Amino acid sequence: MKYLASTRTRLRALATGAFQRFLSRREIRSTLVAGALAFFAPFASAVSMTDLGPATDVICLIQAYISGPWLYGIGIVLIIVGAVAIANSESTIGKIISSVFVGLGLAACAVNIVKNHLGITFACA
Repeated sequence: MKYLASTRTRLRALATGAFQRFLSRREIRSTLVAGALAFFAPFASAVSMTDLGPATDVICLIQAYISGPWLYGIGIVLIIVGAVAIANSESTIGKIISSVFVGLGLAACAVNIVKNHLGITFACA
């Protein structure tokens, strides 16, 4: 009986803590947003990966002209330069242009990341 009372008090403390953490007045908005995102997340996976076909063709075309390690190195340099430029930029247009550099760097690194780290061998045949 003592064990049951101890368990009951632990569950009550856990429920109180969960209520204060997730359903208090300060946190209710973020909890509702997280619940809505969790509800709609399965619908996002209904997109076919073949929609990305033209983009992957362009990336594979660039990767065919520049060897893999060089392209990966160029991508890393673009990411670093873009991130430093974003951090040092005071204008919005400078941040947008720097974000383009970061995106180009990620695209340049994408093929090697997919091949080497994710183990997908048919990325660029």
